[in-house]
Amino acid sequence: MRNYPTQGDKARRAFRAYVDLIDAAEWLKGELRVPFESFDLTMGEFRILELLEREGPLTAGELGRRRKIKRQNMLVVTERLGGRGWIRRRRVRLAPTGNRDAHLPKSERGKLRVGRWAVLLSLSRSGKKFMGHVLPRHSKLVKSLMRVLDAREQDTLSRICRKLQEGDVMRFVREITMEDEGE
Repeated sequence: MRNYPTQGDKARRAFRAYVDLIDAAEWLKGELRVPFESFDLTMGEFRILELLEREGPLTAGELGRRRKIKRQNMLVVTERLGGRGWIRRRRVRLAPTGNRDAHLPKSERGKLRVGRWAVLLSLSRSGKKFMGHVLPRHSKLVKSLMRVLDAREQDTLSRICRKLQEGDVMRFVREITMEDEGE
């Protein structure tokens, strides 16, 4: 006879995996805190600098969405980084949205449209130099912390983390609702 896991077994297994993931993330953050502090940098500030280094200029709104930072917090962090001379803020006009004339008031149809204003953030010359100094050192430290996993395990971990972020929230809600009704 085959012994299938119960909903409770599945919930306990999922919760254990969640706790293990949170513990591992907190441990990694703790290991990286002192090196970041030596550069007078927080993990959040580094993540913004690294994203701008990797992706190039981004609007403040897009950067906030990518890092899941509220607008007010984004302003504080980017002003601190800007004050240190590591990022540039430029006000730019975005391309107009592709609204069809039918969706516009009659008075606006056929007129030349302009896009809204936005703040474009990019690394400054000193920010690029700073990241050129910090990133290789940080990468070596991360490599040393991750060496307990072989290359295949690191690839699998990355894939699992990305998959978690793409989770189906509605399916999750349905599963919880079904489990609650069954109890």
